[in-house]
Amino acid sequence: MDGIIEKLMDKTISLGASDLFICSGKAPSCRKSGELVKVSEDIINSADIDSFRVRILLPDFEKIYSEKGAWDSGFTGSSGQRFRINFYVSQGLPALAARPLPSASGLEFSNLNLPEAIKDFAEAKRGLILIAGSSGSGKSTTMSAIVNYINKNYARHVVSIEDPIEFIHNDLKSVISQREVGTDTYSFAEALRNVVRESPDVIVIGEMRDLDTMQTAVNAALTGHLVISTIHTADTIQSIERIINYYPDHLRQQASDDLSLALVGIIAQRLIPSKDGSLLPSCEILKATPLVRNLISSRNFGDLENVLRRGAEDGMTTFTRAISELCKSGKISIEAGAVAATNREELMLLVQGMESGIETFRDLFKDGDLGSGDSVNMKKLLHSAVSNKASDLIISAGCRPVLRVDGDLNELETEVLTASVTKKLLFSIVNQHQRVLFEDSRELDFALTVSLPLKSPDGNVSESVHRFRINAFYQRGNVSMAARVINQKIPSPESLGIPGPITEFADKKQGLVLVTGPTGHGKSTTLASLIDRINSRRSCHIITVEDPIEFVHENKLAVIEQREVHSDTLSFANSLKYVLRQDPDVILVGEMRDNETIAAALTAAETGHLVFATLHTNDAPQSIDRIVDSFPQHQQNQIRIQLAACVLGIVSQRLIPLKSGDGRVAVFEVLSGTSAVKALIREGKTHQIKSIMQTSSKSGMITMEKALGELYSKNIISRKDMMSYTHISDDPPPPPPTLESNPNQKSENS
Repeated sequence: MDGIIEKLMDKTISLGASDLFICSGKAPSCRKSGELVKVSEDIINSADIDSFRVRILLPDFEKIYSEKGAWDSGFTGSSGQRFRINFYVSQGLPALAARPLPSASGLEFSNLNLPEAIKDFAEAKRGLILIAGSSGSGKSTTMSAIVNYINKNYARHVVSIEDPIEFIHNDLKSVISQREVGTDTYSFAEALRNVVRESPDVIVIGEMRDLDTMQTAVNAALTGHLVISTIHTADTIQSIERIINYYPDHLRQQASDDLSLALVGIIAQRLIPSKDGSLLPSCEILKATPLVRNLISSRNFGDLENVLRRGAEDGMTTFTRAISELCKSGKISIEAGAVAATNREELMLLVQGMESGIETFRDLFKDGDLGSGDSVNMKKLLHSAVSNKASDLIISAGCRPVLRVDGDLNELETEVLTASVTKKLLFSIVNQHQRVLFEDSRELDFALTVSLPLKSPDGNVSESVHRFRINAFYQRGNVSMAARVINQKIPSPESLGIPGPITEFADKKQGLVLVTGPTGHGKSTTLASLIDRINSRRSCHIITVEDPIEFVHENKLAVIEQREVHSDTLSFANSLKYVLRQDPDVILVGEMRDNETIAAALTAAETGHLVFATLHTNDAPQSIDRIVDSFPQHQQNQIRIQLAACVLGIVSQRLIPLKSGDGRVAVFEVLSGTSAVKALIREGKTHQIKSIMQTSSKSGMITMEKALGELYSKNIISRKDMMSYTHISDDPPPPPPTLESNPNQKSENS
């Protein structure tokens, strides 16, 4: 059975593709010249992937894969071609992403269109060389080209620690030892603790991921070794800030001094489509001149950026200048350059010779155990929620079941539920594992698919599949739960009334988009609509991490992998640790619950990925403060810098009752990541953002007050509702009206 996977790998090579995506229950695809194409129409079985993985992973690492749902490895086929492989779980099924690894012997600076300055770095005998950029930007290729240059020209002992190995180096003048994390060593930090004893001249570190690795790398560079490594940052200055800010506050000055002495140079790169269809690197180069070393030591990053801008004579160049040179040479189009540029306006000036100043689910259509007598009551309650067009069903001991219809709470005419009944209702729809998890943690989130008999307008009864998001919890020692009714059809942005500035976020290639608001106000629906827009418009790889999966996306132009927390991965943070190795273009994070998840999302957004996420906050400025305040004091400045660098926009939304009483309408507040907003974020002046929003409608910004006012002026909502969502009221809510539990009875507000 292993032959199936190997044949697909061989075909990937013959197609000249860069990546192979294999997922159980789906036809395999590959990425060729940036586009996703099918390798075969045959559906891959779980057994094929499991058999292949068990054969190549050591038992210890297979165990880790089973526990975490992801693992990186390498594989050499019968033809001698080596592949980098990421094994992971998608919708409860095994999957893998494989990238063929070429020999490094053909990696020449000139052939790769790399600037001459990199050759100067490669000739250094000691110090630290950093290559920065997003996942898939060619960092590993550039790093291997430097090693290949050393291998061809100098007799040195080179030890590389990679995760995983991406290029194969054969000894020429140098002796090269290549070690793979997950195969030859457990981690970068573990390997680096012993590497100096191997007497290397050159140490290659695949990626600087943590403080231990950074400290060891800098120390090695200061003690006579040439250290070459990569870092996930967007540009050269940000790389320096990232390393220094990884250190505790009381050690940052020492870290700055050490880094200034160790650094040889930094190469930050992005890949841009050329006119002939290939991808060309655009490189920002920062050299460690005496002035640069002094500015790093004093942490004067503003002046450091100015030195970079005017350092052409020293071989330094900014991204904007590098992209403009590619445009002027005719290698790339101005449009392609503008997409990659950090500052589009400055690029246009330079091009013109001017310059500005300084789980498809396997059981999707099955009832599971819902046909049993014990679960029929729960099924009737869910039926009532759907037939009454409710958004939520609330079940709590000591109360009747309550439906939320158009934002209002309505009791069903049933008996008051006892503690034993609510517990029985929950346990009728969970499996044994979920029950144990619930009783242990006292909380449980999961999705439920149910087939319900519903009447059509012509009176016919037919089975209809519906999905629910269930949150179960304890209150006053008794079991309670809330069931959210999930729309089966993903609505379009137009049908939801999503403003143009928000839909334009979905057309971007990188950055962070936050959708905020209280529970039950449509954040998941908005995100599903934006993801569906991307799915319908461009060929890309989308990975979602959700808890639980709500809307089920089918592949259209894009390939979509939907991962569910606790089913496919242990947590949001755990999934995001590996997601960059799965070569995504777009990442959706269901909820940013902790600083580890927030940090991973920011890193992904600032390194070439389009990231969508949600937060439970009331408005855009509060969202910024929530992100920053979730980190310790000594990290907050770094988080402000990261957030300012990558934020595209923040959307705050509410669902407001229609004046007609027939449903609710969405109202959106929009904050766009303009240069003024980014500056305020960096400076911690979020209290001034509201005034920027009030005067920046031309930039697509919309305040909640303005959005509410427009709906009121169009007689869509009442003045009372407009005012209640503009100002928070302290008045207690009125008692909910009574609603019959007859499944076919409509809400008073329907």
